[in-house]
Amino acid sequence: MAPPTSRLLEQREQENPHDNNRREFLSSAVGRSATFLSFLLPTATTAANAFENRLNDKYADSIAQTGTQPKDLGVLATRKSRTEGSYRGLKACGNTPNCLASSNPYADLPSRTIFGWDGKSIKDVKKVIDTYEVNQNDIDGGGFKIMTYNEKDQYLYVQFQSYKMGYIDDFECWYNDKSGKFDVRSASREGYSDLGVNRKRLEYIAARLEKEFGWTFERERDGSLA
Repeated sequence: MAPPTSRLLEQREQENPHDNNRREFLSSAVGRSATFLSFLLPTATTAANAFENRLNDKYADSIAQTGTQPKDLGVLATRKSRTEGSYRGLKACGNTPNCLASSNPYADLPSRTIFGWDGKSIKDVKKVIDTYEVNQNDIDGGGFKIMTYNEKDQYLYVQFQSYKMGYIDDFECWYNDKSGKFDVRSASREGYSDLGVNRKRLEYIAARLEKEFGWTFERERDGSLA
């Protein structure tokens, strides 16, 4: 199925194919309202020029395709599971291959579920985010912003933005006291395929946590996150 005409035009004009040509067609999903355990998340979407740490201001005034922030982000006491009835934790991925998550039971969605991370403190993750390299691996050229940081609840929520079109991706990390691991979720709001952007982001964060703070991870034979 061919992408919309606007996408074709963007493909011809783009300067960074890895970041800005990653969605093949638009779709949207609105999450259900939910009660959070101990914190509330921001409800407003972010404007294209709101992230001051973007690569440069070339597309800062463009109309950003931020999408709608899911209403059910954060840690919920009860989420539906196809295989175990319910679970506690972060939102699971949907039916599109533009997301990776670790809270939900692995059997629910093996292709988009990864294992939790073995680390010490959410403070380590924040330190990595604070010094995150904008445009690393040609992604997140639009910058990023920490939206929620709760050291007591060991939870961090960050929005990352693509360079040209201003797509917003949501990243979350939370310590799951039941598993003894840190659960993560990185997902695109818009489109179908992300061309590996969310995996690149998680691989970067994991590599730095491993090198700088001694975190450990389940990995595939090729070294990628499992």
